Parts: sequence; C-alpha cells; structure tokens
Amino acid sequence: MGKWMRSAIQRQKQFYIQQLMQSGFVNDHERLEQWTMAELRREYERFNPAYNAEGGSRHEQTSPRTGEAHH
Repeated sequence: MGKWMRSAIQRQKQFYIQQLMQSGFVNDHERLEQWTMAELRREYERFNPAYNAEGGSRHEQTSPRTGEAHH
C-alpha cells in the first residue's frame, strides 16, 4: 500500500475515533485505535443519527464490540 493511501486511511480512522470520543461513545482512545476501520465506521454510523436509516432513532441498537446500547 502506498504512503498516500496509508496516510488517508489513518486520517479517516482518526476522524472516526475523534467523533466517537466526542459523542461519549468510548473514552479510551487506545481501545479505539485497536479497532478496524470497518468497526469504527459501523459504530460511527450507528451512533450518528445522520447515518441512521430509521431517521435518527437509535433505540435498541447495541454495539457488537462493547455490548452497550446507544440511547
């Protein structure tokens, strides 16, 4: 993988980590660093109402990684 691609992926990963931490989803940056890009994106989309197909309702959704409900 080229240097540019690695850099782009790392920036995107940091974006998801920052968003999840700001939202209060997880307060452990090191823990999120261990997650894959797909896991981070999936949790961001679940937690962010703009990406939720149910129009912003997060009721009854849980994180497969943490087992915590998003309310």
